[in-house]
Amino acid sequence: MTTFRSGAARILGIEGVPILLAFVVVTVGFALAVPSFADGDSIKYYLNEEVPTFIITAGLALVIIAGGIDLSVGAVLGLSAGTSLWASMHGLNSVVAVLVGVGTGLAFGLVNGLVIVKFRLNDFIVTLGTLNVAAGLLVVLTDHVQLVGTPDSKYLAVARTSVAGLTSAMVLAVVVIAVLHLALVKTPFGRKIRATGMGSAPALVAGIDVGRIKLYAYLVSGALAGFGGVLLASRLNSVQPGMASGYELVAVAAAVLGGVSLAGGRGGIWQAGLGALLLVTLKQGFRLMGVDPLIFSIITGVCILVGVIVDRGVRRFALTLRTPEPVQPPAGELQPATSEGR
Repeated sequence: MTTFRSGAARILGIEGVPILLAFVVVTVGFALAVPSFADGDSIKYYLNEEVPTFIITAGLALVIIAGGIDLSVGAVLGLSAGTSLWASMHGLNSVVAVLVGVGTGLAFGLVNGLVIVKFRLNDFIVTLGTLNVAAGLLVVLTDHVQLVGTPDSKYLAVARTSVAGLTSAMVLAVVVIAVLHLALVKTPFGRKIRATGMGSAPALVAGIDVGRIKLYAYLVSGALAGFGGVLLASRLNSVQPGMASGYELVAVAAAVLGGVSLAGGRGGIWQAGLGALLLVTLKQGFRLMGVDPLIFSIITGVCILVGVIVDRGVRRFALTLRTPEPVQPPAGELQPATSEGR
């Protein structure tokens, strides 16, 4: 029994295990309920459709682990898609058009980081402000009219090229998550990110430039939002006002479901990616079942709450399993005398 308890504790104590189990259960459930769900083409389609979600979730998770929050990623994603496609439509080289999109995201990441660090303002308020700025700039860029159609085949190939049966966008998303995960767990930068998220005061005592580390985290998040926008524009070859609205909430939910603590200092990139995978799987499954999108929003919200509660409960359960049980003396054996007994 003790061996079983210790084994269960080790398994449940591994970050990402609860969300992985939830993903397996949800996937099997949808495969049994909707046979078309397990179709290979269907899986590729919905995963390719949600590539930007995976990319901005990875960047946002890094910011949250560093003790911050970035609510602007969705709007920046949409604006970056617009600036990149606009550049391509106006005859700029495909490489330049990609750099314009990534640069747009990087600029917003820089503004977010500098304002938060230099003026010591609340990151929630700052990024909420830049969210509205980015959304407004996209409306101005499009002039309330959908941008459609670049003739540059090289630009369109950025997200559409076939690689081993997958699209280049899907492969790039996997590469982004893998590189960011390795940077977090294998480099001094990653250790500084975690230390900063655990508390600014201890990090400063340890000689970490907290402001610079947070700035770097926002730069990464902004750049990835820009890159996600480029892939979105390349795949759709169109951008409309309000594009990617609400993506930031999905990214936050995915990170939290993946075990990233909103208090900072805890979590991982691949776990956040798995949280995003669970959410997009729920979305696709309910879509195939014909669930109304409004109902899906309610169900998604409930799943997020349940996921967070279950994740916390599992962690507490794992801790109780690690705690050794008190050894009871054999029946009839004298108990040690206490001070009161004396």
